[in-house]
Amino acid sequence: MTFISAECEELFSDYMDLNNPYGQKKDKRIENWISLLSKIPSLENAKSDLLSGVNIWGKCSVPDEEVIENLLSELLPWRKGPFKINNTFIDSEWKSNLKWDRFLELDLDLKHKTILDVGSGNGYYAFRMLGQEAEAILCLEPNLVHFSQFLAINHFVKTNKIRMLPERLETLEMKDTHFDVVFSMGLLYHQRDPSKHLNSLRNRLKEEGQLVIETIVASNEYGDYLEPKGPYASMPNVHFVHTDRGFRDLAKKEGLKVVRNSTEVQTTINEQRQTKWMPFKSYESAVLETNQDITVENFSVPKRKFYVLERLG
Repeated sequence: MTFISAECEELFSDYMDLNNPYGQKKDKRIENWISLLSKIPSLENAKSDLLSGVNIWGKCSVPDEEVIENLLSELLPWRKGPFKINNTFIDSEWKSNLKWDRFLELDLDLKHKTILDVGSGNGYYAFRMLGQEAEAILCLEPNLVHFSQFLAINHFVKTNKIRMLPERLETLEMKDTHFDVVFSMGLLYHQRDPSKHLNSLRNRLKEEGQLVIETIVASNEYGDYLEPKGPYASMPNVHFVHTDRGFRDLAKKEGLKVVRNSTEVQTTINEQRQTKWMPFKSYESAVLETNQDITVENFSVPKRKFYVLERLG
């Protein structure tokens, strides 16, 4: 069965070797990842609950339970999650279920939809999309650690409705494939050219398709956008943090209109924090100890928002 389109199938031509899913990618860790993935035990009669979370269970021995946890812990850091595989609970840096709950409040129907998830991370949200009965999800994620994590989780889920390419949208020669829904979450403020990013996403929409943008919004005092000219909340490569007005104007210039949006929600150390599965610096080091409403760079802390967009006219 063709995955979304013949063009999509062709994109995977370099990644079809079961013994090396990394294709021609160059990274000194790949040999170790291939070995690690080959050692992950399977679960007998495995089942998945992707509606309430990403929960997987099946029969295996006690020693295999330990092997599963130990091998998955070698794929640190786990930024997105959580994932539960039998007794192994991957307590990721982000409680991504909270963001997904905010998306669900938009009441966007994903059933039987083809979806492009740009910058998909380890596929947590794609698995949740499948829980909403999406037809097929193409994930794009150039970070090979996140790609490896997806391969590890899908070892248990075993779905062919989600496929991930370790590529950027900008580098793919995708011209003829269009999607019902395109997601870009947590990417816009990292773009040197936000207009180009929106245009690339718009070009992948079907005529009646919908674009879901999740991003940080700045307060209105900054006009159209905040330009940090350095780190923002300890994040590098933050170029433009748009205000609500600035984002809507940007979208309009790219032939898009906002049809739904969520309320702004401030990031807190409850949603993003250091854990055993992500033991490096996290959000607690991005805000002042004396005032968690202010970043260490003396900006207002991030507030996140969803927008659903459609083509103008």
